[in-house]
Amino acid sequence: MLDMILNRVSRGVKELNVAGSLEHLRDQRPCMVETCEQYKMVFVCLAEEITAIVAALS
Repeated sequence: MLDMILNRVSRGVKELNVAGSLEHLRDQRPCMVETCEQYKMVFVCLAEEITAIVAALS
């Protein structure tokens, strides 16, 4: 999931729909990211990676 969203970022997509991406992936992989803790981890990892990308561009 993270690689799919980060790939969109690298292609220049300005708006990300994490919930929509998760719903799409759940069609193929049931039970993916089920708990609140798992969902939080997705957002923390995305924030860290996007912060690193922005820092590298500065």
